Amino acid sequence: MTPTHTESGGSGMTPRVVFGLLVVVFGVAMLLDNLRIADAGSIMRYWPAAMIVVGVSYLLRTDSRSERIFGGFLTVIGAVLLSETLFHYELDIWRFWPLVIVVFGILMVTKAFQPQDTPSKVQVGVVFGASSQAAPSGAAIASGARTGSQDTTFNEVAIWSGIERRVASPAFKRADLTAVMGGIEFDLRQAGTDGGEAVIEVFAVWGGIEIIVPPDWAVSNKVTAIMGGAEDQSSGTQMSRSRLTVKGVVLMGGVTIKT
Repeated sequence: MTPTHTESGGSGMTPRVVFGLLVVVFGVAMLLDNLRIADAGSIMRYWPAAMIVVGVSYLLRTDSRSERIFGGFLTVIGAVLLSETLFHYELDIWRFWPLVIVVFGILMVTKAFQPQDTPSKVQVGVVFGASSQAAPSGAAIASGARTGSQDTTFNEVAIWSGIERRVASPAFKRADLTAVMGGIEFDLRQAGTDGGEAVIEVFAVWGGIEIIVPPDWAVSNKVTAIMGGAEDQSSGTQMSRSRLTVKGVVLMGGVTIKT
């Protein structure tokens, strides 16, 4: 697994730094093996420790819920595999894969009961095995146009399904977009940030998320993609008045940000 993380700046012990250090350790181990100084095979037996280190680095990132979830998953899997090596027992971990569904359901329930700053301005959408799109008003139907929601905060979940959401709020603040074997189209072309910064957190597993922004928005892509991609095709510059930060985790899926 090779994570790719696009950041506009910052420093510290980020997952990218940790992964780079692990690559260095791997290279040194192979070099010592070629020089017959150490046995690389005996060192590589403890490779699950690398999963734990990377997972902990994600857990320490307090700015992204999806990255913390992914970090916890890596840490648990790495700990189980490492314990098998250390204590010489076998555990068929894949028999417990339904626990992933249980954890995901618990997260959805706890998210629903979390207090919001402006609860009247939060729109939540959860779709299973179907498609959903914003319903136009009567005036919009008559004119042939499709209006967007005036809410400032969104929480969209698409599982084996598709969601189309159009936002027209002049003070859009945040959105949490989750796509599991499904897709989400999040259209912000009619929206504004009231001169401030908005945040979209994505989590895609075998799914795709498309975010459409106005041409004058500055976008900061901080999505971690593992066996997937996160591409910024927007045309805004860093001098733009409205800014959008997109962060989260994509596993075997894709995120596209475009104008």
